[in-house]
Amino acid sequence: MSFFFTPISPRQIRRRRIKVFGLMIVSTLLATLKWITVIPSDSSLFTRFLMIGLFILTFGWIALFFWSSIFGFFELLRKKNVPGVRWPDEKTKLSTKTAILMPVYNESPANVFANLLAMANDLEKTGQADAYDIFVLSDTTNPKIWVEEESLWLEAKKIISPEIGFYYRRRPINTARKSGNIEDFCNKWGALYDFMIVLDADSLLTGATMVRMSQLMETNPQAGIIQAPPMCINRHSLFARIQQFAGKVYGPIVSAGLAYWQVGDSNYWGHNAIIRVGAFMECCKLPVLSGRAPFGGHILSHDFVEAALIRRGGWSAWLLPELKGSYEECPPSMIDFAVRDRRWCQGNMQHIKVLVSRGLHPVSRIHFIIGIMSYLSSPLWLSFLLVGLAVALGRNIFQPDYFPTYYTLFPTWPIFDKFGTISLFVISMFMLIFPKFLGLIVYLAQNKFKEIGGCFGAVKSVLAEIVFSALSAPIMMMFQSKFVFDIFAGRDAGWNTQNRDETGTSWKEAWTRHRWHMLLGIATTVIVWKYAHSLFWWMLPITTGLILSIPISVISSREKNGIAARKNKYFVIPEEINVPEILTSALSFRTQLANKKRGAGVADVVDNSELNALHILMLPVNGPTPEFGSKALETAKIKLENYLNHGLEMELSREEEIALLYSPDVLKKANLMKQLVYHNV
Repeated sequence: MSFFFTPISPRQIRRRRIKVFGLMIVSTLLATLKWITVIPSDSSLFTRFLMIGLFILTFGWIALFFWSSIFGFFELLRKKNVPGVRWPDEKTKLSTKTAILMPVYNESPANVFANLLAMANDLEKTGQADAYDIFVLSDTTNPKIWVEEESLWLEAKKIISPEIGFYYRRRPINTARKSGNIEDFCNKWGALYDFMIVLDADSLLTGATMVRMSQLMETNPQAGIIQAPPMCINRHSLFARIQQFAGKVYGPIVSAGLAYWQVGDSNYWGHNAIIRVGAFMECCKLPVLSGRAPFGGHILSHDFVEAALIRRGGWSAWLLPELKGSYEECPPSMIDFAVRDRRWCQGNMQHIKVLVSRGLHPVSRIHFIIGIMSYLSSPLWLSFLLVGLAVALGRNIFQPDYFPTYYTLFPTWPIFDKFGTISLFVISMFMLIFPKFLGLIVYLAQNKFKEIGGCFGAVKSVLAEIVFSALSAPIMMMFQSKFVFDIFAGRDAGWNTQNRDETGTSWKEAWTRHRWHMLLGIATTVIVWKYAHSLFWWMLPITTGLILSIPISVISSREKNGIAARKNKYFVIPEEINVPEILTSALSFRTQLANKKRGAGVADVVDNSELNALHILMLPVNGPTPEFGSKALETAKIKLENYLNHGLEMELSREEEIALLYSPDVLKKANLMKQLVYHNV
């Protein structure tokens, strides 16, 4: 077998990490030394230590992002593959079997099955579709969606290529959520497959990409995980369009920077990745953390932990930015983004317990620290701002004593380096913003500006994104600070279905979610204007975003505003200029399946004989019947009889509907009665 391979030694890997983290440490140290000199000389020792500590933590986070992006930029310009990975010929015939797993939890069945049909259709074009089977692993708890999943699986089964096995299974109890769902698959069917490609409900992977991932796993027998970085597409709200553009322009630099220093010790993002099933089953039995939620119980952010366990088991984990054709959808609004962030925040805070586990690779511990700090940085930034504001207010409200009680020849003038403070602020902003322009330079070097709205359109989009990020950053800082506070206060977020509809945020919902942000912004502005006027203009970027949080949230959630931005060449992405064939196929299947979906729950099972037989046949496959009250079943039977005999609507509670769906004899008899009534009519 022919392959392309760029070797890399452990010494070269260490050198890469020393460069990135060494530059981070040196730049943070130099900035901290300068910060020590600009702290007002009359500050107390406690205040000095507090401000220095907060500065190190916040600036260090910025420095790591900056230097990682710099190295990622040069990697993209050189157009070199990640070293240490053998790349086989694209025409290599697969000799292994891969399972494509779609875990779902109360998602839109039409969207899920449309995406799977599009991926199956694309796989068929590669000529290697027979190397894949697709599993829909449902943890759905909504009885109507459960029935709809079965119905659309039946329809999709008629459409999909016969070369690809297409299976559906629903767990009655969703123990350990997604990680438990995958574990259940491995326990029951994992031994039949060499690899598994794990998806999310909105994932799309081209057939060529999936085949390439399987080829890479075959050619690199030490690889445990290969992650294909997903790009956000197919959203139209203004908020989502901004995220899509940012991901497309800056995302490759971030991914390349991470791959530069992680090499074979990369992380796993939970979806759009291929995993060696044997390694996963051997290494990834996740623990149940001691104590109660939010820190105890099943691990929410399981992907980081699974990557660490795979690495501890001696397998490698790779992030390969070279793998294209990997897509997902981003949250359509700021509030939806925050809701998802709350869940991720809790999962990452759980990693505090996992961080000290024995035998983990040092880079795996760094991944945990980065994940934890990605949320702790918000309350740290907030604390840093509050301490600085408190010092400024204290100096204005309580005037310094220039003539202390002990004898001195001259007054004691407090020293404050204004220009030093400004220079540190400018450096911090440069390190945050400059990598965004590096993304533009990559497009310029590759002569691909037309793909992102042309030169003028790309530049104005980056500038507009910077303004939007500056306004939304304090809002997200407040959201995340509250999330961290809630978690440490013992409040569990649970795991709810993510909203994927672009219906927009109402003014009422925005008021409920953001009113405290707005009031805090107004109060801070008034206090600073009155008692620390010199800080007013410096605080304005933060206070403006908070004061305008409600209209920002509402306006950015509107689909019509996103469409208007697209017409004016703002936030254009290449997938809108040259629409991927797989996306067109998915949208076509979505329309086709939407015309066939029913959504009436038990009534569909009773009315449709084919669905009735399928549902009853699959009940034993799904597992043991969950417990429900006998009263619920009796009440449900009465409502069912009224539906059959008198045509009355079945207004069933969730428990009543589930009781009927787990009563095969009742459903079979009801279907026979329905058919008799139909034929007699």
